[in-house]
Amino acid sequence: MIVHPQQVAIQVPLKLECGNSLPGFTLAYETYGKLNANKDNAILICHGLTATQHAAGRHAPSDPKPGWWDAAIGPGKPFDTEHYFVICINALGSFGGSSGPASLNPDTGHAYGMRFPLVTMADMVKAQALLADHLHIECFNTIAGGCMGGFQVLEWLRLYPARLARAVVISAGARVSPHTIALWKVLSDAIRSDPAWNGGDYASSQPPEAGLALASRIGSLFWMSRESMENRFGLRLADREKLSYSFAADFEVEAFLDKIGHGAGKIIDANSLLYLMRAMTYFDLSRSSSLAEVFTGIQSRTLLVSYESDWRYPPDETEELNHAIASLNAPVEHKIFDSKFGHGAFIYDFEGLGAAIRTFLAES
Repeated sequence: MIVHPQQVAIQVPLKLECGNSLPGFTLAYETYGKLNANKDNAILICHGLTATQHAAGRHAPSDPKPGWWDAAIGPGKPFDTEHYFVICINALGSFGGSSGPASLNPDTGHAYGMRFPLVTMADMVKAQALLADHLHIECFNTIAGGCMGGFQVLEWLRLYPARLARAVVISAGARVSPHTIALWKVLSDAIRSDPAWNGGDYASSQPPEAGLALASRIGSLFWMSRESMENRFGLRLADREKLSYSFAADFEVEAFLDKIGHGAGKIIDANSLLYLMRAMTYFDLSRSSSLAEVFTGIQSRTLLVSYESDWRYPPDETEELNHAIASLNAPVEHKIFDSKFGHGAFIYDFEGLGAAIRTFLAES
């Protein structure tokens, strides 16, 4: 499936939660399948932290890998593009073509850098709603996402309950934990400690590679469980027959981490990553009201998915959402899967989730 990136400039002011406003903004997105005449077959996929709008297919036949959720989207797949029009929008503030720190500031002719206003999950969703208006989509058949994408789905349920018929929330809770805030703090410090970061004013040709590499390596430890690392690497040596008794990468797991960090600056904008992590730290649906009050207007059927091995967003945190939505007599189900992949299971261990999504979408 060959897909083509798209981009649209939204000429509507967007008031942000931080108090600042964007007079207009750009969103990049990809679409798969066709929008029907009634415009009621649209599915919105919300991406996670280090993903982009490239959710499925390839931009060219020579691309080594397809989009990040290719297992889920396409002809005959759970989000079947023979029946549905699937759209994935690059989040406001992200890297991938939407307005964010890497965008040019028209007042200076240079990238905004850290002068771009802070955005939240709610801001991202409000921007997505304006793009839906632009595409004349009044109500999505389904909105789905995992992790940060799941946060966005929850914001859709809060802000625009009448604009989605079904919701799929994967590996997400009602708020971030102190542990997650601490993790983002460490990853942010790793990036900002790189002298090349230069307060966010780095050239695109000279990004803070070392800081991004360290942040990527630390982050991988929270995506992969202990069991998955044990099964994948064990204590096998990397390209050698015996220990070097040095600080070289003796073990396969060390060599793997070295590869993860290599070239991160070519695919991830450091400032944008900082903004997305900050947006996640601010996410808390129950900061000013109870969850039952947050979801009072809910009109959709909701599928909640969690994983026993996901200690980032464990099942009991997802069950809190389930209890709140069920208390409103709204149709909701919470499926808990077991997987060795931990928080990354919805991408790397898709079989069980795929079957659950097929069943959920097949129900009226």
